[in-house]
Order: sequence, then C-alpha cells, then structure tokens
Amino acid sequence: MSLLTRIDLTGQQFGRLTVLEYASRNPLNGNANWLCRCECGNEVVVDGYRLRKGQTQSCGCYRAEVSRKNIMTQEKTRAQMVKHHISEKAHVDGMTVLRSTNSSGVVGVSFDKQSSKWVARMMYEGHLVLNHQFHSFEAACGARFAAEERYIGSEKLNKARQAQMVKMARRQTRSLRTNQAVAVGK
Repeated sequence: MSLLTRIDLTGQQFGRLTVLEYASRNPLNGNANWLCRCECGNEVVVDGYRLRKGQTQSCGCYRAEVSRKNIMTQEKTRAQMVKHHISEKAHVDGMTVLRSTNSSGVVGVSFDKQSSKWVARMMYEGHLVLNHQFHSFEAACGARFAAEERYIGSEKLNKARQAQMVKMARRQTRSLRTNQAVAVGK
C-alpha cells in the first residue's frame, strides 16, 4: 500500500498565478488545492492538477480581458451594440431584458462551470463595466443590481421593468387564448 505524496507547488508560477501555500484537499477528486495570488492582486484557491496542466492560469482576469477584446474587435458584435444603443429606451431595454438562454433568472448573471463561480456582467455604452466572478449567486446578483443602479438609475430601471411586465402579461394572455382555442377545436 503506497501513500500519496503531495507535490509541493509553493513559490511556483503558473501563468499569472503564483502559488502561496497549500489550501486543502479537494473532496471531489482528492487533488490538492493551492492558494494562489494573481498578477492583478486577487487571491484564489486552485486545483493543483489544473495548475500543472495549464488549465488555470489566472484568477479569471485573463478571461475577462480576452472577452473584452473579442467583444470590441468583432464587427458583428460592435454593430449589434451600436444598433441597441440608438436610443436611451433601447439601451435600457437591451440591458434589462432576460434572454431565453438565461438559466439563472437574473439578467447579466450566469454560472461558469469551469471556475464553479457565478459571474455578473454588464455592458454600458459599448463598454464592459462589470465582469466579475463570485462564490455565491446572491453576491453576483447584488453586483449586477448595484451596477444597474449606478449606470442606469432607478427611475429608468423601474420604467423598463414595468414595460417588460406588460409585455410578459400580453404574451401570457396570447398563449392562454391560443391554448384555449386549440382545446376547443379538438
């Protein structure tokens, strides 16, 4: 019977991360977790296997930079951003409408499976003003709501949300009528 020995990664650098100390053992896979400091100053706990294999190289700041760069350099994306920022109403509506692909139920909040964290994002006037990861859903929602309040303002947000509720009610009424018509026709 052999004892597993932990490879000491203390002091080593992996991408933007410098390993500070052993943090814990991952209960899911048995790998060592390491406390690391990113070049941006954030501290994160990372699975040692992911560090050694190059799968995790930053606290998430690198991904945010790449995403920001990609968003700003893709012509179609920029065209869509310009299109949605034509009027103030379109701008606010575009930032507060829940997309059909959203599974969190909150605009601008999603779960990143790779990092196992909640992400809050928000674009404002063509700039990514919020792109942060959080350990809890509540913290991500709080950051998104605070950003909306800061950049949009509560009065405009309330008007946009009221308009959305009216649209949803109309949609539900149409759907109900359609279902009733189908049921009667059977």
